[in-house]
This record gives sequence, structure tokens and C-alpha cells, in this order.
Amino acid sequence: MPTEAAVEKKPAASEKPQPFLARYGFSATVAVLGVLMLVLIHRSVYAYLTSGDDYTIDLATLHVADRPEWAGDGLVSEFKTNSPLTGKMSIFDPELTKHVTEHYAQNPWVSRVLTVQKEFPNTLRVKVEMRKPLLAIEMKGQYVLVDRESVRIPGTYVNVPKFTFTVCRVLGVKSAPPEGGKRWIDPGIDAAAGVASALVENRVDRMMTVHSIDVSRVGRGGRETEVVLHAEDSVPIEWGRSPTSREYGELTVNEKVRNLKGVLMSQPRLKGVGRVKVQFDDPVVIMRR
Repeated sequence: MPTEAAVEKKPAASEKPQPFLARYGFSATVAVLGVLMLVLIHRSVYAYLTSGDDYTIDLATLHVADRPEWAGDGLVSEFKTNSPLTGKMSIFDPELTKHVTEHYAQNPWVSRVLTVQKEFPNTLRVKVEMRKPLLAIEMKGQYVLVDRESVRIPGTYVNVPKFTFTVCRVLGVKSAPPEGGKRWIDPGIDAAAGVASALVENRVDRMMTVHSIDVSRVGRGGRETEVVLHAEDSVPIEWGRSPTSREYGELTVNEKVRNLKGVLMSQPRLKGVGRVKVQFDDPVVIMRR
């Protein structure tokens, strides 16, 4: 049976292969020009967006959203003027949020940066967690604030600032304070922070007024109490060892708090009390004569 064979058609001798551009030149040129125009347009638009005033943020005008209710105007003003941001950046700048986050993370008032949000066309809102004062360390008649992590908060104060929460005055610290935002490495401050945190968390500070915490004996050893609280009518409360102590037989912080609350339940505001010792299984209450 006859079979069919594929036959390749060869160009005639007079026919010459057409160059690519000759055959497709017009459409290819149009495509290349189109891509080039898109690139140029993109660059011009990007240049406008990154430099146009409508999309530019003046970093000096930034404000922190959702400030804590305890942070008064004076504190917020001090926070803003502490190494303020300067300059201008486009909201389209990929380094914008990183730059702002790093700046606020270095602010000694800031514990951590929560969010940095862009709001078009030219707004940036920053939300941070501010360091909350817990202790006021007495230093030669002036006071330096630290938070519960023993980190120093900027400023030196003639009087303990007034807040809507308890800030305990601490006596007996001998070491020099670090710069703002740095942890104050001192066993006495760690002891005071542990005691003050326990009093606040268990609301003992609502049952009595804590005038001061004396940590001058911390680290000395011996049998005498390391930490002494001074409460209503300057009544001394012997706490025992520092909360950081690992000495065998020492009551836990919670056990000492329970002892103190028991005393306050029987002797509200420590009325008539001369001295209290909470470091024993059964707290000791010495009445005034």
C-alpha cells in the first residue's frame, strides 16, 4: 500500500530567510518601548511618592498613642523630649517603621515597642509599653526612680513624684545609679523590688501605708533582719532575708505576705503596734506600751 511521507519544504533559491526584526521588528520595538515607558513611569511615580509632601512624615511631630492613665502631661513631655526624633521620611520608605521602632526601643522610658502603624497618607502611630515606677531610691536627699526590673527611669527628683499607685521610698542603697534605661545592679534594690512588688500584687499597700523600705543590711549576713519596712506611724516591720535569698528555712515571699496580712486583719493600720516580725512561721507582734 502506498505510504505518505512528510516532506520538508525548502525555500527556493531566490527566497532568503527574513531577519527577525524584519519579520517581528515593529511589534517587538513597541513592546520594548512599552516596558521602557513603564519603568520610567514607575520611577517617576516612586520618586514623587517618596519625596512629595503629601506622603512625607515629619518625625518630630510623632506622638505615642494610648498612653497609660498614670502618665501625666509632665511625664509625657519629658518622654517626648528625651532624644526626640528629627527629620522627615516618606511613608513609602521601607526603612521607616524599622527606624522608628529602633529609636523608641532605645528610649529609657520604654519597656518595649508594641506597634508602629502607618496611616496613609502621612501619619504614623506608635504604641509602646512605658516603664512604670515602683521604687524611689533615696540618694543624698534626692530620689531616683526604678521599675520592677530594677531599671532606672530618667530624672532626679527632690521629692518622690506623685502617682495614682504606690511608689515605695528605698533607704540604704550605697551604689551609684546607672544612666536612664540601664539596670541598676545592686542587691539592695533587687530586694526592695521583690518586696514592693509582692506588696502591690497582693494589695497590702491598700491595707497600710509603706513609708519606706530599708535595705542597708542586705548582704551583711548574721541573724538580724536584712529588710525592714516602715509603715503606719513609723512601725518597723522586719521582713527577714531578701526575696532573692536561698537560705534554708527562710519563708517564701508569699508566706511572709500572708503573715503580714494576718497581722493587718487583727490590727488594722497597725494601730497600737510597736513592731512586727513576719519572717517566722508565726508572726511576732509587739504592742506599744
